[in-house]
Amino acid sequence: MPPPSYRWHEGQYEVTRSICWSPPGCHGGCGVLLYSRDGKLVRVEGDESNPFNNGRLCVRGLNTPEALYHPKRLTKPLLRAGRKGENRWREIAFDDAIEIIAEKFLDIKARFAAESVIFCKGTARDIGGYLPRLCYGFGSPNYFGFGPGNGNACYRPRVAVSTALLGSLLLPDLGQFDSSGAKGGRYIPPKCILIWGANPIHSNPDGLHGGWVSDLMKSGTELIVVDPQRTWLASKAKHWLQIRPGTDAALALGMIHVLFKADLVDKDFCRDWVIGVDDIKAVANEYPPERAARIAGVNSEDVVAAAHFLAASKPANLIWGVSVDMNPGCLGTIQGLIALMALTGNIENPGGMILSGDPFGVKRRGDDLSDFSDVRCPRIGADRYPLIEIGNPYGQPDVLLDQMESGDPYPIKAAWLQGTGVIPSSFADPRRVTRLFSNLDFSVLVDVFLTPAAVAFADVVLPAAMYPEKDSIYVHFSQLSAINKAIVPPGQCRSDAEIILQLGRRIAPDYFPWEDIKQWLDYRLEPSGMNFAELRETGSLRPAIEYSKHDQSKLRNDRKRGFKTPSGKIELNSSVIRKMGLNPLPHFSDCLFEYQHKYGKDDYPFTLTTGTRKPYYFCAEHRHMASLRKLQPNPLVTIHPETGLKTGIKEGDTVRIFSPFGSCLMKAQISDRFAPDVIHCDFGWWFPEKKGDAPELFGVMQSNVNALLPSGLQGPGGLGYPFRCFICNIEKAKNR
Repeated sequence: MPPPSYRWHEGQYEVTRSICWSPPGCHGGCGVLLYSRDGKLVRVEGDESNPFNNGRLCVRGLNTPEALYHPKRLTKPLLRAGRKGENRWREIAFDDAIEIIAEKFLDIKARFAAESVIFCKGTARDIGGYLPRLCYGFGSPNYFGFGPGNGNACYRPRVAVSTALLGSLLLPDLGQFDSSGAKGGRYIPPKCILIWGANPIHSNPDGLHGGWVSDLMKSGTELIVVDPQRTWLASKAKHWLQIRPGTDAALALGMIHVLFKADLVDKDFCRDWVIGVDDIKAVANEYPPERAARIAGVNSEDVVAAAHFLAASKPANLIWGVSVDMNPGCLGTIQGLIALMALTGNIENPGGMILSGDPFGVKRRGDDLSDFSDVRCPRIGADRYPLIEIGNPYGQPDVLLDQMESGDPYPIKAAWLQGTGVIPSSFADPRRVTRLFSNLDFSVLVDVFLTPAAVAFADVVLPAAMYPEKDSIYVHFSQLSAINKAIVPPGQCRSDAEIILQLGRRIAPDYFPWEDIKQWLDYRLEPSGMNFAELRETGSLRPAIEYSKHDQSKLRNDRKRGFKTPSGKIELNSSVIRKMGLNPLPHFSDCLFEYQHKYGKDDYPFTLTTGTRKPYYFCAEHRHMASLRKLQPNPLVTIHPETGLKTGIKEGDTVRIFSPFGSCLMKAQISDRFAPDVIHCDFGWWFPEKKGDAPELFGVMQSNVNALLPSGLQGPGGLGYPFRCFICNIEKAKNR
């Protein structure tokens, strides 16, 4: 049971129960105890009373005090005092900064239109619950997530395709919900977890804690891991398929082929609740395990064994990672993975895959565009890529960049950038992106440190409070909790929500009637029947689990049985996707073959993959932290020992990684975790210790692996990008 209050005393310390959510960065959700003394945070511990993490806490969470009191932390608003790219600033009062921003935005709205101002966020932080209201209330539909931008290639493809096929996003049932009064069945731990392109032990993505997986493994759950890297989970798996990057859809179709050939399909479930089964079978017939294995670079025996084990291990579920999205062929992959779960009957069953909404009715993503009738202009990219509108609130960033370049159909004049680094990890072709944002008339950046993007193109920089310094709410699928302020933020720092509220009262007053943030929090919590004061005293809340909702008329707006799709069934041959002119069935296209054929396999013999999550960094954050930099001081390129021998590259050498479009420099790490023909590069690197002025910009271009990718490689439907399946070559750097 949680302590009787959210704040109490232990000896000389005041202890505040809260939730760890960026900044400093993470997807968040872990319960923490914040120990403060004399108004200063002294240490952070995991909260054993919070069932999300049961007291476990990563090194980044433990590092919070170092981030809070870092000497380079922003504490006052900054107004540019030189040209863009010059690291010259003038400190101003917060109210003055808000007035400058309001006047600029309102002037652009009057001279052009509200849609000429874009509102953008990055990964994590609680911004997503607040920023849409500022965007839509101002009158702009153009709300973007830059995590990353190209192809909306993080999470959003899975949301869109899941929504098209089933009516909502599929989640693995790992025991994270309150099952004490479960309806439609009792919770059963999964016998098998299919982990595809994910390493949840390090990434803890999207409301999922990696500790849940290790807990289930201790109690007997077995793993099938599909990953080009030998992760810790892969080393513990019953079946590890070391897939060639970019071939996921072929492997999924090979496993589906086995299900049909061996008569392993759940016929009863498919008869009652699935359409398109015969169509899927026809597609999978083209991918016998021998062909699928040859494409994916694995053994056909392993494909057969993994498929048999998955079908025999009911209940089973799927943890899929961002690697699935970072492929221009992601639509076919996601369709194939959903088919694997549906064909084995692992949908809406205890321990399988479930459909879950906003917990206690509290919106995870804030306000919907449909609630703002005055906004009539469509989101950027929605006409060209209507699939991005399915289940997602964001515009299409590749189309945005082209529109910033051309000014057609209307010019983009200003940007609000909150919690996004933009340059280190948000886009391919970062030099183009930097140029386009530098050409805007006006940009505002909200962050905790001065970043390369701030120096390159921000006109005003606002200092954000970190999570121990603010009141907010954490809301994700399996948890609703209060983020409780333990200490006063330094200088003129404000929470992200307070910043939005203050600007909103100036530029969209009709939509921001609240006097302070507590009133806004109470408004957001109204569907739960609680206010913020009650939530913070209650502790972490887990929504009750309910199974077989499709059979109990709990999913559709018309209260009929079935899924929230046009047919009322799981549509493995999707009518929604077909109407958009896209392939409605699982399918595979070999983007790597296309790139090598176009640019030369001899010149670019290696497959480039990027973005393995490190436990001490989150995306482009934490590079300031001395204690974390000691754990990995430099960006690393991981090279197989055989490749090292062939190229003469040794451990610790500076390596130049290059493609037809650009290059970067990293330190060599010699390891057999990847196959000999696969090169892995870290991402998100910049060097706060280097010079800030352009062109150096804290060294952000030196080791930026995204420089190897050009613009314009988004997949069908505007979803997916080859961040994890491109072409490259390597050489020992000269004169380094």
